[in-house]
Amino acid sequence: MSNSTITFDYISQSQANKEKTANAYFDAASPATLFGRRESTTSGLTWGYYGGTVLIDGSQTQIANGTLALTASATNYVEATRAGVVSANTSGFTAGRWPLYSIVAGASSVTSYSDYRLQANPVCGRLAKALSDANTTLAGNEARNNILEFTGVLTVQRNITVPLGAQQWTVFNNTSGGFDLIIIGATGTGVPIGMGKRAIIYADGTNVVRATADV
Repeated sequence: MSNSTITFDYISQSQANKEKTANAYFDAASPATLFGRRESTTSGLTWGYYGGTVLIDGSQTQIANGTLALTASATNYVEATRAGVVSANTSGFTAGRWPLYSIVAGASSVTSYSDYRLQANPVCGRLAKALSDANTTLAGNEARNNILEFTGVLTVQRNITVPLGAQQWTVFNNTSGGFDLIIIGATGTGVPIGMGKRAIIYADGTNVVRATADV
């Protein structure tokens, strides 16, 4: 129904078996409900969510419906790993994971929540970040961009730490000072990119790896 030409079957006031038509709608739209709030299992500080099918390393994987225990009197950040494992923390969305919901919890119940699931979809974005001549760890929202450009004046070689979950970036070292940027994960090896150079790199779950030479 996002276009002016409507393709859905209407539910008319006089028709029989309205629930059959409605359930058929829900079934057709169910891929969009992945990790969505499940009302029937959400109560107090228990957050229920819908499962569904997710593509993991090229294989369709079924995620079961589930629940999470929320932390009272805190903002809970609900997220999923690339394997579809859902968890919550009170610190913030984790780099390399899918953001799902931020949930404000009171002493015994949820007071409000915001849906961030759209960010789970692959979107080509560009990050332009000015560095303060210090080693830098990208925040989750920064690392979700596909194009990373760094500016600033460096006095020594600096590290840019990215999440190690499978992802590819085009990186532009647009700094001045004559030093490399090392794109590296929390563990493993990194990739140096010379000043004024661009390269395509990717994380393979263990290391950051160069896909192309500097250009």
